[in-house]
Amino acid sequence: MKIGLVFGTFAPMHLGHMDVINIAKKEMDKVIVVCCGHEGDRGYPLFPLEKRYELAAKEFADDEKVFVTMLPDTDPEIKKHWNQQQIWNYWVDRMLLHLFQKELILARDELCFYTSEGDYTELLENTPQHIRVHRCQRVRPVSGTQIRGDLENSLELMVPAFREYVREHR
Repeated sequence: MKIGLVFGTFAPMHLGHMDVINIAKKEMDKVIVVCCGHEGDRGYPLFPLEKRYELAAKEFADDEKVFVTMLPDTDPEIKKHWNQQQIWNYWVDRMLLHLFQKELILARDELCFYTSEGDYTELLENTPQHIRVHRCQRVRPVSGTQIRGDLENSLELMVPAFREYVREHR
């Protein structure tokens, strides 16, 4: 099976993320959205990791092609001892093990990471796992940082489940 992997903090999930997910959906048999993060990351306090996962799962509840999972980030202490590539190598290993244990992937599956970030593309291409990477061009160039900086005026840039949550918690 051809499986697309889309990962991020999704703090919040926005239309740019949907661009990447939709590209993966067109090309792959199945798409796995991996919500990543840790306590106190850029999603806090409004978007703790568990809430991001819950909202992403709600967003794709009726989509038979998209599966959502949550993977807490590695211990931030490793950043003091490892370079960026070592951290990514370890993180990809953890992600693949998590997906295999959750029975979302099998050893024979053809995997491809989908991202719109150039630096992520290079780091992923240099991992020893030899997973293909598709660097996508977003139709809507928006960022979570931009949205968090002006939450009130950025609601329409978020996917519906996140938008509704923000409206309820203003």
